[in-house]
Amino acid sequence: MRRLMISILSMMALLALTIVMTEARPKPQAGKTVTVKISNFKFEPKVVTVAPGTTVEWVDEAGRHTVEADDGSFKSEPLAANGKFSHKFDKAGTFAYHCGFHGDKGGKDMAGTVKVKK
Repeated sequence: MRRLMISILSMMALLALTIVMTEARPKPQAGKTVTVKISNFKFEPKVVTVAPGTTVEWVDEAGRHTVEADDGSFKSEPLAANGKFSHKFDKAGTFAYHCGFHGDKGGKDMAGTVKVKK
C-alpha cells in the first residue's frame, strides 16, 4: 500500500511539474506586433519568441542606434530618440541582430535575438 501511495504521489508531482514547465515556455504569437525597446545600450527584451507572420518593432527610447541582422536580412537606418524600425518575420528560425554602433555579430555587446517558432 505504501509503495502504491508513493507511486501515485510521484506521478502527481511529475504531472504538476510538466504543467508548470509548459506554462513557463514563451508562447509564439502570430499576426501581431511585438515591441522591443532600445535603451541604456541594450535591447529589451534581449530575446523575443514569436510565430511566423509576426512583426517585431524596435523603438529607440534614447541615443543613436541601428538594428542590423547578423545575416544581413534586415537593417534599419540610424534611429534617434522615438525612432522606430519594424520587420515582419515570415519563416521559422533564429535571427540574431545587433546595433551597428554599439554591438557586433555573434551577440557581442548591444545585441538581441528573434526566435520564430511554429
